[in-house]
Amino acid sequence: MYYQPRRTLGLLVGAVLASWSAAIGVLLVNAGLTAGTGLAQLAAYGGGALAATLALLFCYWCYGLATLAYRVDRNGLVIEFGTTRQVIPLDAIERLVPERSLGAVPRVRGISWPGCHIGRADLDRIGEVLVYSAHQSPEQLLYVMTSARTYALSVEDPTRFAEEIQRRQRLGPTAVVTHRAERWGIPAQSLWHDRRALVLLAVALACALAMWAQVAIRYPDLPAALDIIFPPGADPGHLTLVERSALLELPRVATALLVINLAIGALAHGRSRAASHVLFLAAAGAQLALLAAFAVAVA
Repeated sequence: MYYQPRRTLGLLVGAVLASWSAAIGVLLVNAGLTAGTGLAQLAAYGGGALAATLALLFCYWCYGLATLAYRVDRNGLVIEFGTTRQVIPLDAIERLVPERSLGAVPRVRGISWPGCHIGRADLDRIGEVLVYSAHQSPEQLLYVMTSARTYALSVEDPTRFAEEIQRRQRLGPTAVVTHRAERWGIPAQSLWHDRRALVLLAVALACALAMWAQVAIRYPDLPAALDIIFPPGADPGHLTLVERSALLELPRVATALLVINLAIGALAHGRSRAASHVLFLAAAGAQLALLAAFAVAVA
């Protein structure tokens, strides 16, 4: 049996949220293009990047909702959502409880808007629940309670859906199925489960932000042309006259190095966590070194 809940409302709301985020991102980037180099431009570009990221997330969540489905055969129940599949052996299902029997609507921690509820919830009489639902009213909820965990699904007729599962349970399995979660694509990358790598990644991004913040703060007050003595402390014969726009090459190079190191580190993580950590650390170090170079140049 293959069943897909009604998803029209959730997809419509998700599309509106994705479009709204994308529009905000375009407006902020356009504001950054027309602003001079400074904090206003940095804030516009940063806000535009965040809005664009949010729009991509909404698009991914809408894709997941569009593919939300429940497959049932004599061996198991499979919940499909985007690049995730929850595989539940049919003989592990202990109870099937419609929401009206509990009178408890889950408050989802995760993705939740009208017609789309994906995440975790806690219910007093059940405990933690994994929610894969597109319900528009509580009556559409069906709790699938197993020996390992509980799932919340949305079906138009919970009683009939439960009867279909019980009928297949009585027939017995034709193959051995294990209780597991399957993922592929970006969500399946091992990087998301490596706390040390995520910390190093955050440090590298924070250093890059500090570099651009320093530029945004100092650049507007710099003269149009700069006298640069290199190395610092050398006699005036080593003086070089440059336009202040030349200093922007330092943060640009730093950002390019950051993107390259992070991309290679993310790709290498599955083969060698140590190499990935070194690349993320090198990315942070490069940001700090070029930040110091910029500070020396404008001192």
